[in-house]
Amino acid sequence: MKSRWLRLLAVLLAFTVFAVSCGNDDDGDGVVAGTPPPAAPEEEAPAEEAPAEEAPAEEAPAEQAPAEEPEEPVVVIEGSEEVEEEVTGGVPTGNTGYISGEILTTDCSDGRPTGGDLTIGMFGEIVGWDPTLIQGGASLGGTQMIAIYGALFYEDFGTGQLIPGLAESISTEDNEVFTLKLREGVNFTDGTPLDVDALIWNIEHHQNPDIGSQSRAQADLIASWEKIDDYTIELTATSKNAVFAQIFASRMAWMMSPTTYQAGQDPETGLNSEVNINPVGVGAGPFMLDSWVQDDQAVVVRNPDYFREGCPYLDSVIFKPIIEPPQRYNAFNAGDLDIAYDRHPQNLQDAITKGVNTTSRTDNHGGYWMLNNVKEPFNIRECRVAAAHAIDYETVNEIVYEGLNNMIRSLMRPGSPWTDPEAVLPGFDQDASAAALEECEAQLGGPLEFQTYCTTSPENVLLAETLIAMWSEVGISATANCVEVGEMVGAVFGGESVANPWAIPVGDPDYMYDVYFGDSTEDGVCGENVSSRNWAKACYPEFDASLKQGREGVTFEERYEGYSRFQREFAYQVPVIVTSKGEVGYYWTDEVSGVFQTDAGIILLEFTAKG
Repeated sequence: MKSRWLRLLAVLLAFTVFAVSCGNDDDGDGVVAGTPPPAAPEEEAPAEEAPAEEAPAEEAPAEQAPAEEPEEPVVVIEGSEEVEEEVTGGVPTGNTGYISGEILTTDCSDGRPTGGDLTIGMFGEIVGWDPTLIQGGASLGGTQMIAIYGALFYEDFGTGQLIPGLAESISTEDNEVFTLKLREGVNFTDGTPLDVDALIWNIEHHQNPDIGSQSRAQADLIASWEKIDDYTIELTATSKNAVFAQIFASRMAWMMSPTTYQAGQDPETGLNSEVNINPVGVGAGPFMLDSWVQDDQAVVVRNPDYFREGCPYLDSVIFKPIIEPPQRYNAFNAGDLDIAYDRHPQNLQDAITKGVNTTSRTDNHGGYWMLNNVKEPFNIRECRVAAAHAIDYETVNEIVYEGLNNMIRSLMRPGSPWTDPEAVLPGFDQDASAAALEECEAQLGGPLEFQTYCTTSPENVLLAETLIAMWSEVGISATANCVEVGEMVGAVFGGESVANPWAIPVGDPDYMYDVYFGDSTEDGVCGENVSSRNWAKACYPEFDASLKQGREGVTFEERYEGYSRFQREFAYQVPVIVTSKGEVGYYWTDEVSGVFQTDAGIILLEFTAKG
């Protein structure tokens, strides 16, 4: 089978490369409009970078959820002193990397070296420093943002527990009304306090529809608030929400100084353009921006007034955007990088084989080929189904990833308690593809033809070429337009893309509410309140109802029922083609210690030391 695909791919390469070069000429004026999601979870980035006919058997079938004690509708995230009592191992040192459930919550005085500079290789460039405008996934800016702004809470990678950061605690008795307490004595780097008034300003800023904040969906989960005192606020959610508190560890984690931001705010747009290129005085994180040469490097230096005693260890951190995985890995091996982010399975496997320090994760959802559900041809379900069934996922794994990736045919990863084993995504089935294609073309009134975006990364180009060859085998005609990441992102955000690579790193399935809520009255029709991150315009009433049920459920069983419904409708609608669940992680030298990543894969550099 592989040899047949390789022969077909070789025949088509010349045609595809020609289409790529022509596409670059035709569409070279793309606009960089921000960064893609997380990816997880969070939240997430383009091309994070199975065919099992049955989804992996899990412990949570739809009819009978796992036998667990019902969860009480109470969330209590206590202050640092109480959390510290539960921490047994402190900060990992040497090559031990991340230890699940362990995180420093008080100070940085464990005797590890202080000072020095650390250089970290990133997947791509951050497009700006204003939390209003950035998605802030791990691959494209999240680590830089948390270095400058800190976070109200951190979400622990191993346990999912919220760990206090700039805030002390958040609690609720009913999953609807929450009490959040900020730390006293924390200041922004302009000297003004991070108090409840500053928190309220940040909420109102993100909720303002004229601003166009990338965090508006999360801010809009806050229906009202009441200031209790200068450091305590009571927040009421728009509805019962089992994961409401998590927004303060993700999109609403980064607080900006109202004083600095308002001083340069444009009265028409409500934005501060200076903050986006030079965020001086606006953050309260462990580092401050020293310099930024876009597409070259950004340098951040220690904040001497950071609230956590002894933190950060480092004098400075240098962020180097290196998009090509081989180039990034070679730079690390040559000693030019101390630590690097990677989602390339060959690089991670080679690092592990050589005994290099590594930490990685496999997300729910994962890497996929996004389809635009409101534009021809993929506004027709049968066209999406035909394209999904035409892909030989295991052969893609061999050709593109040397057999090292996870080509799982389920939305949630193996081992996740949220996985519904009955919700099987379309696998390789050319007969099923041909049958769906016949219905697709009948509704189109002609052949299924489209142009897909891809990035200029050699791996992504190869992936696009391989998919095009497989689509051609069943009679689907596709060409590739491979461009720089920013141009593709602009096309996606602007609704111009019909198909393109993307990725969503998902931990808790509630994250998918922001990506697939369509405010829909009927299939394929998006309402006024469609999620700002639903770039595929996957708008279906059953998506909305099931995601709402999962969000508002009090017990695990109630939430699981909602997410099981969602997975089954997802497998039926095929809004996007999930391709792989590759490992994403970091590798670092023996001089580096304290490599903590959040649940979204963001490195907490305030705890990292070198020497």
